Amino acid sequence: MSELGIKLAKFLNNGGLSTMLIIVGIVLILWAFCRWLLQKMKITPKNADRTLEQIDNMTGEQFEVFVAAVLEGNGYEIRQMTKTSGDFGADIIAYRKEELIAVQCKRYAKPVGLKAVQEAIAAMKHYECDRCLVVTNNRFTKQAMELAMDNEVVGLWDRDFLLRMRDRACR
Repeated sequence: MSELGIKLAKFLNNGGLSTMLIIVGIVLILWAFCRWLLQKMKITPKNADRTLEQIDNMTGEQFEVFVAAVLEGNGYEIRQMTKTSGDFGADIIAYRKEELIAVQCKRYAKPVGLKAVQEAIAAMKHYECDRCLVVTNNRFTKQAMELAMDNEVVGLWDRDFLLRMRDRACR
């Protein structure tokens, strides 16, 4: 038997096994604490910490990435970022609280109208989602809000709500 093997056998025979188990336990507790601490110290999800001016000057694709970061920072799991064209009305497929959600992102200089809500409803059906969401850096027209209210599965995030969700994501 090698010298190392002999020393290990003596260590284990002299109560070393219980010492080793204590050390492993301490390491596991430290690992869990560090993991928890890193989670709590998370300052902001990547790409969510943007000013209003930066948001308004984003391209459509940059806005989609920003919205995905805000969603993630609020407990949504991003399942898919759809292709930029031919996306059937959804830019992001997200998951939260046992619901699959089709997200339509609209970075517009004017209020978002009825068409965006119609696209989101169509995308919800196409991607077999439970709900849909239209997110904009602007406001919604009365017609868009009315259609969303008629279809209880549609959520609308206007400029103010998006900023509140951004702030929550960045805490």
